[in-house]
This record gives sequence, structure tokens and C-alpha cells, in this order.
Amino acid sequence: MIPPPFESVVCPIDFSECSANALRWAAWLAQASGKPLRLLHAVHVDMPAYLTPERREQILEEWNEIRKHAEIHLKEWAKPHLPEGIEVHYEISDAPPVEAIIAAAHRTNAWVVMGTHGRTGWRTVWLGSVTTRTIEQAKVPVLAIPPDKTICPR
Repeated sequence: MIPPPFESVVCPIDFSECSANALRWAAWLAQASGKPLRLLHAVHVDMPAYLTPERREQILEEWNEIRKHAEIHLKEWAKPHLPEGIEVHYEISDAPPVEAIIAAAHRTNAWVVMGTHGRTGWRTVWLGSVTTRTIEQAKVPVLAIPPDKTICPR
């Protein structure tokens, strides 16, 4: 048997139903290939330049607490969507979502499995699309799972 051409599966999570659907697909791919699943949640906040160094330090301390809570929430949220015995790693990133996804995928030679909200037309142009920009910029395969493509019943 030829081994899969990737080392892990990265699944970005925004806690939407689209993410849950993509997570089920990602878990199936990781389990079928015998590779680890990496769940990623990206939360990015730009620090305004006008903040004092003291205020920046205070915000960074608060941010560390927020990251801890985000990881706990990610683990609890993902649990019902994961099969038994799958190797899962969790990551909370401070980078903007597209940059975080691409960095995680390139760092671990991963395939990306992510949900798409199915927006089209002006909404995609106006709001931008994390999935579209990830597909355009990543140097690894990206599987975009539409909201109506389920792999298993809930």
C-alpha cells in the first residue's frame, strides 16, 4: 500500500455547523489514513498603536487567559464529532485565520479540510472568504466541504 502524501489533517474551526460538518470529514480522512488530526481555532486582534506599553502588557496577559479558555472550549465542542481512538492535537492561533491555517498546514505537511458557508456573489466579494483565500494561497491540498455535503448523520 502506498502511504498518503501528507503527514496530518488540519481542520480550522470557527464553531459553526459548517465547521462541525468539515470536522466529521476531516476526522474520517485522518482515521482512514492513520494520520493525526489537528484542530485549529484562529482568533486575531490587532493592537492599536496608541496603546501604552503598560496597557499592551495588560491586554497580552488577558489574552493568554482567553487562549486557555478557547482551547478548553475547542476540545469540548469537538468531542461529539470525533470518533474513538483518533489522535487529535489542538491549536489556538493569534494569527489572522488564513495565515494561521496556511502556517499550520505547511508546518505539518497537512491536507486542509475546512467548511464553507456557501456564500456566493456580493457576500463573498464584500466579506471575503477564508476558504477561497486559503485555497488560493496554500501550497497543500485544501478540501472545501459545502454545508449540504454530510459524511454521517448527526
